[in-house]
Amino acid sequence: MAEAAAGMEWPLPAALCPVANFCFYSSMYLSSLTLAALAVRRYLGVAFPLRLQGRRRPGRALALGAAIWLLACGHCSVVFVAEFTRAESDGGGNGSGRVGDAVVGTV
Repeated sequence: MAEAAAGMEWPLPAALCPVANFCFYSSMYLSSLTLAALAVRRYLGVAFPLRLQGRRRPGRALALGAAIWLLACGHCSVVFVAEFTRAESDGGGNGSGRVGDAVVGTV
């Protein structure tokens, strides 16, 4: 929101840009994967009601939730790798602090 309010210029410290992108994208992945897991569980509950009746264990749900978090956060950690790789190749960054800029800004 701060970026949109500032005319699409990043007004915050450059270190917060990858953090903001990580939070934005990981929340999208987490919600999508959680909804997919719920849909699979509901399908299996309808398709095989007797087989899954005795298999409800909180440990499995916790393990699946942890796996979803690890998958989403691991996938979104590319944001940090891209930011630090770009900063090293630019010789310390271009001053804009944005990941994925097509045009390199001038300082």
